[in-house]
Amino acid sequence: MKKLLLFFFGIVSTISVAQNDKAYVDGLVSEFTKSLESRDIDDYFYMYKYCNGTTEMFKLENGSMCVSKGTYYEVYVFWKEGNQPMIKKIDNCGLYFSLPLWNSKILEFVELMRQPIEKGVVKKYEVENPENVPSQSAEVHPCFRSFQFRNENHSFGQTFNLYDLTNESKYENLNFEYNNDLEIIALEKEIESTLSEMKSKFRRQF
Repeated sequence: MKKLLLFFFGIVSTISVAQNDKAYVDGLVSEFTKSLESRDIDDYFYMYKYCNGTTEMFKLENGSMCVSKGTYYEVYVFWKEGNQPMIKKIDNCGLYFSLPLWNSKILEFVELMRQPIEKGVVKKYEVENPENVPSQSAEVHPCFRSFQFRNENHSFGQTFNLYDLTNESKYENLNFEYNNDLEIIALEKEIESTLSEMKSKFRRQF
């Protein structure tokens, strides 16, 4: 038994494990967007996808393990390289190679709808008689989307809980139709469709 324990701890000691949190992800996003700006690309946006408390573990190409510390964050950055629309994925475990998008639909939508995207804020799940309804905790519905947009010297953002887009409670969400008609939700759905098709194409840079 003692030999088995020594063998187990010997294996563990040879595996490098990194635990990276949101601050690490934010730093990578900041570094990458600054690299875009250094190349005079000042029109871009990115979206964070995360569910509070959800963790992920990955084995990297060098054999080390990476574990999200706390919540796992996926970030997708969108910009144009000349006339070529591009996407880059970033998460708790580092950067992925940038990929070309096969069309400009997402970036053209943002360019055309920038003002309504900025003005159209997702409203909280609201019911008709809140005093008679048990409170719904965000912890029960922990998934969020967080956007940040930049165009020259102007930037804006928005974060919303996916629960606010539903009618999941037994009490009707009075803001259901309003929220789901917003341009930022149309953008989020288009991004999700694109990510679903591109999922197998993302490759880590290390």
